[in-house]
Amino acid sequence: MSLTFLLLISLGALAILAISIFTDQKELKVIFTCIFIISNVFLFSSLLNLILSASEKYSFFKSLFYCLIILTGSIAVVFILVLNYTDDHDFYKNGINKADAGVILGAAVWGGNRPSPVLQERINKGYEIYSKGIVQKLVITGGGSPNEKTEAEVSKEVLIKYGVDPVNLISENTSNSTIEQIHFVRDIYKARKWNGIILISDNFHLMRSSEISAFNNINADCISSDKPLSTEGTLNFCLKESLALIVFWMSGL
Repeated sequence: MSLTFLLLISLGALAILAISIFTDQKELKVIFTCIFIISNVFLFSSLLNLILSASEKYSFFKSLFYCLIILTGSIAVVFILVLNYTDDHDFYKNGINKADAGVILGAAVWGGNRPSPVLQERINKGYEIYSKGIVQKLVITGGGSPNEKTEAEVSKEVLIKYGVDPVNLISENTSNSTIEQIHFVRDIYKARKWNGIILISDNFHLMRSSEISAFNNINADCISSDKPLSTEGTLNFCLKESLALIVFWMSGL
């Protein structure tokens, strides 16, 4: 009975994987990927249960307990890594080290085509490293909703008001996710034969952004914006980023 049950789980996990590969909807890909991950952790837990069981009898509830322990422990470890991520600000403090470009990752635009506080702080940090001569170019990313300016357009307007030469701004106006933004950066990075860039975002977002960049063969340092967050906000965002990072490691999404 236990072997039949485990075989069914294995076949189900493979079916879910196939669906996640062939579906074109990103939301469904993420959902099916999460189910695939949980199924495989449960399968591993079931095998562990059989190995550790003195009576060699399968226990569903014990396997479920092991599964929850493994999932909770994994998320906790990643959460701690995201929460304690250290950016590369100190590396550029001396004014000697440079990068080819700074990349301001997009964030929400508020009503009236205003940057949200999160986006505003990313813009400010991008302008800061530009004005100090750490980078000569700024890449601004992010799409938008219908009937409003895109995140990149709003960022561009603010930077021009600050005095940045439009010639030194490279815009991407269609992306809806961090991965799409970094894919655009990857193409620019290769076309211009850059050696290194600086990603600019909130600290909780930088670890995943750095991992995506490394996966796409981009040499990227990271500098955090100065946006303060409440304790509740920090924990909430770090948890979301931890889950998103695990999904990326497992599926590239």
